[in-house]
Amino acid sequence: MNQIFMQYEFKLPDIGEGVVEGEIVRWMIKTGDQVKEDQPMLEIMTDKATVEIPSPVNGEVIQTIGSEGEIIPVGTTLVIIKSSSKLASLSVSEGRQSEEVETSLQQKPLTSPPSNRHLTTPAVRRFALKVGVDLTGLKGTGANGRITRQDIEIAMSKQPESSSDDQSAPSSIPYRGIRKKIGDHLATAKQTVPHYTYVEEMDATALVKLRATFQRHKKGHNINYLPFIIKACAESLKEYPILNSTLDDEKKMIQFQSHFNIGVATATEKGLIVPVVKNVDQKNIFELSSEIQFLTQQARDGKIKLEDLREGTFTITSLGPLGGIMATPIINYPQVGILAIHKIEERPVVKDGNVVARHMMNLSLSLDHRVIDGLIGATFLQNFILQFDKPKFL
Repeated sequence: MNQIFMQYEFKLPDIGEGVVEGEIVRWMIKTGDQVKEDQPMLEIMTDKATVEIPSPVNGEVIQTIGSEGEIIPVGTTLVIIKSSSKLASLSVSEGRQSEEVETSLQQKPLTSPPSNRHLTTPAVRRFALKVGVDLTGLKGTGANGRITRQDIEIAMSKQPESSSDDQSAPSSIPYRGIRKKIGDHLATAKQTVPHYTYVEEMDATALVKLRATFQRHKKGHNINYLPFIIKACAESLKEYPILNSTLDDEKKMIQFQSHFNIGVATATEKGLIVPVVKNVDQKNIFELSSEIQFLTQQARDGKIKLEDLREGTFTITSLGPLGGIMATPIINYPQVGILAIHKIEERPVVKDGNVVARHMMNLSLSLDHRVIDGLIGATFLQNFILQFDKPKFL
């Protein structure tokens, strides 16, 4: 079998509708590496998501083009790969005999990771190195004790200030990548939309009982409160469709949306990402629970697809047990509303003249005042609260 080598130029592909450029987040290969087909080569971040770009062929990396943090237009050459193809014979014009061009490539030896590696992701490890935080002895709060970016930021805040002549401690970190994209989007939303926030408390006792009932019928499947929250939200949006709209500033049109696609704001090590659960009104609680868990985990793992971040019509955000008392959430522009749900806790409440313990939860609803008046926002939230007393969405 003969083997011929070809030089393959890999260019940044069109990775989403309307995406014309991407930022190199990190390289996962270097010159001289051997790569296999479908092996991740680099992470590219667009204004939609961060995606891993795989190698289209097997071969040796001849050159990588572009540095981390650099903006690359679609169609730009990123990697040059020396790729081989085995041929039974090589047809050459004018009857010339085929010849063997090269028979083998020098393979890189595989090495095992050091035993003292801490449980975290490469991005977080690189961040720790950049800001000078030693991972030794650092307790992780992520899944299975994984060290997260937040753990490192907390550790940074506890470190004593360095003397002015200490040149090893960094005084700043780059403002780029997903953090900058989030910042740009939030700045646009805040500068464009006249926000107002309506806060109300909710007796969540019926919701707590409802979840417990579903949990008993689906043993082994952990159902949290979010599926019930987004289902009730979709029902209220049907009755108040103005909240399920977007404002097109250029066309000066309020666009009513026919689908109920609710984004679930998800905290990840790289920043806040909002996966979208599509057609919420057409799915049952178990389907919603599975889909929310899948999408949020994909977001945390950095594997979320672009199509799972698009076409949202309303957003819900929650910090779970850290939810606090109230918030002023920023609208996910060009949507016109976002609902923040806070922690559920037992509180003393006066009911029928008696002080009783009830499960209570606060709600913070931010709305675009250009589109939604205060009265509409308040009645929408009251309607949402009543959804759990006699739920019609089950």
